[in-house]
Amino acid sequence: MAEVGIVTDSTCCMPPELIKEYGIRVVPYHLTIEGQDYLDQIDITPPEFWKKFEHFKELPTTGVPSPGHFAKTFTDFAESVNSIVCIHVSNVLSAVVNSAEVAKSEVLEKYPHLKIEFIDSKTSVGALGFVVLEAARAAMEGKNLEEIIGIANDMVSRVKYVAAFDTLKYLIRSGRAPKTAIIGEVLGVKPIIGLVNDTGLVQNLGKERGKQKAFSKLVDFVKEYTDVNKPLHIMVHYTNSVEDGETLKQIVISRYQCEEFYMTDLTPVMTAHTGPMVGLSFYS
Repeated sequence: MAEVGIVTDSTCCMPPELIKEYGIRVVPYHLTIEGQDYLDQIDITPPEFWKKFEHFKELPTTGVPSPGHFAKTFTDFAESVNSIVCIHVSNVLSAVVNSAEVAKSEVLEKYPHLKIEFIDSKTSVGALGFVVLEAARAAMEGKNLEEIIGIANDMVSRVKYVAAFDTLKYLIRSGRAPKTAIIGEVLGVKPIIGLVNDTGLVQNLGKERGKQKAFSKLVDFVKEYTDVNKPLHIMVHYTNSVEDGETLKQIVISRYQCEEFYMTDLTPVMTAHTGPMVGLSFYS
């Protein structure tokens, strides 16, 4: 059994089978839809979210995981590990680490032997998921706390995330859009954003007219931001259209040899900020 437990938050959008296989604990964000509170991926799934989407009278709001959820997760781990590494969404996009810090103080009063370390992934979605995955693999291999922290920090500098949106209005409303984002929209034009420069901030990467050009541009970024002569690890993300996810997948596998490939839908709390979109997380 691993001596180091790995914790993350529900913005990681990891395939459920990997979460289970590596014993990763995922702390859920809150999603409020017309006055009712849901726990991301627990009380509401992506298909359930999209059934409600067309009928929203007001847009959903999101909230960070509570200190109580973090405390319970840390406490559950404390019975079987001596250290915990908590890898979370970019600090500049969320106050989630503040909630986790409160929980840490509470848990250490009961378990003073426990070490709890936080890592700012400076990213989100599957790019965060890849950092978490490599940390969890290292933990399962029996690596110690310092080694796992080193592996995770190395991954933070390598992972990239890019996405093509139907509209930026949801991201602008959430306050997480690039500073250069504009509200005006042109029919058929797909804004493209990314987390690619290690600042933790969302960057504007341009726009393309039509889905096919936008999808192709996303796949071009893999070559721009990685060494495609090294093993590639890629995750395709989609929201309300699995067909779009499949289309993007086919473009990826037609161009690149992937050592590791996954396709996932975004969790409801992520979709509340993005609206309809497709994306790629990757590293080499």
